[in-house]
Amino acid sequence: MAWNIGDFITVSVVLGVAMVAEALLFLWIAWSHIGLAAHTNALTTFSFLLLLYFAVFSIVSARERRSFWSTRPSKAFMSALVADACGGTVLTYVGLPGLTPLPWWQTLTIFAYALVACLCVNDAVKVAMIKWRVLNAVAKSSLDPTPQIATRAQ
Repeated sequence: MAWNIGDFITVSVVLGVAMVAEALLFLWIAWSHIGLAAHTNALTTFSFLLLLYFAVFSIVSARERRSFWSTRPSKAFMSALVADACGGTVLTYVGLPGLTPLPWWQTLTIFAYALVACLCVNDAVKVAMIKWRVLNAVAKSSLDPTPQIATRAQ
């Protein structure tokens, strides 16, 4: 049996393009309405947090072919993700060189935007794409194993 990953690649590309578009949209909103254009280091912090939260929530979504809430992740998995998100957030509050601390409401807004974009919008796209592309391809290529089993038994 050959590996047929072409449809999974299609799903991945669609999700990747969606995440880039969502990140650029939010960057534009922050640039024009929150005033990050005037503060280069704040823009760097904003971008860092946006990429961090997108990565964390994307991992939560990508671990499951169905909706992300279909199965409960392990405690170790969730602990690692929470530690990653909290560690990155704390680093931005400490004010490392090049990472200006953001107001708490901006950090919370970035977190909420990434959560909704990845776990609502992108997860729904992922489930629909997998049902459309992957499961249809599997259904078309599946064979009746009965003749193969009968041949092996003889």
